[in-house]
Amino acid sequence: MLVYPDGCMDLVWDDDGVWVAGADTGPRTVTRRAGSQISGIRFSPGLLPALLGVPADELTDSVVPLADVGSSLVRSLGTPERAGLAAARLDVDRWVTPTVRALASGATVADVADRLGVTERTLHRRAAAAFGYGPRRLQVILRAGRAIDLVRTGVDLSDAAVTAGYADYPHLYRDIVRLTGRRPAQFRPAQFTPAQSRQRPA
Repeated sequence: MLVYPDGCMDLVWDDDGVWVAGADTGPRTVTRRAGSQISGIRFSPGLLPALLGVPADELTDSVVPLADVGSSLVRSLGTPERAGLAAARLDVDRWVTPTVRALASGATVADVADRLGVTERTLHRRAAAAFGYGPRRLQVILRAGRAIDLVRTGVDLSDAAVTAGYADYPHLYRDIVRLTGRRPAQFRPAQFTPAQSRQRPA
């Protein structure tokens, strides 16, 4: 199974225990034994680090046992039900959600920092601790994710680029290939046929 950056972090339960999947910066392939049982919770950007009490950038591009993050966490977050209840009670820093929304809408890092009343350096430090990387990288990941979602619904590749906020299709192409290892056209729905698109070959 292909896993690529989306700004989120996960808690995963399988036959071997409970795992924390940090924010990804590039694609990775996950394989599972036949017949193995797995469940998980995907946390929106900034939520899981607050729940764990650990800076997100300490977990970037890694999958580690929950016990290695903190033995007490195994008791409080050891099942999906417990983790879900803990997340529902979580009081996340007030700047996190507005920052994600602003970056997703295309606001510049300078604008976001100005809205928060902090320097860009301070915003970068906060973002790394909350999201696993700086605000600019998070913005690139969120924009690529939006484009992929559009392509998956059958939206023309050029139209997906414009709607997601890209200057042109080649820019979208480069970002998606770098983040996922796949060409944008590979995210088209299975029933898609070339006649449905005006887009150049991808």
